[in-house]
Amino acid sequence: MNTPVTPYVLAGRILSIIGMALSAACAILLFIIPEWWWGLAATLAFFPFFGLIVLVERYQAKHGMIGPEIHADSED
Repeated sequence: MNTPVTPYVLAGRILSIIGMALSAACAILLFIIPEWWWGLAATLAFFPFFGLIVLVERYQAKHGMIGPEIHADSED
């Protein structure tokens, strides 16, 4: 890791993972007991949390928090 992770990035990761897990679990449960409209709503609730994790990871990559470490004195 190049730089320390900020608390906002950490909170965004935690919120998005919990939201994706909860909405996916609810969708699966609702599709097993045939509640199709509620299951569809839970499936649609998954995508904002997925978008949040995509935004957080892009922010980290843009600011050099994740990705390959580049050494100035590498021997090629």
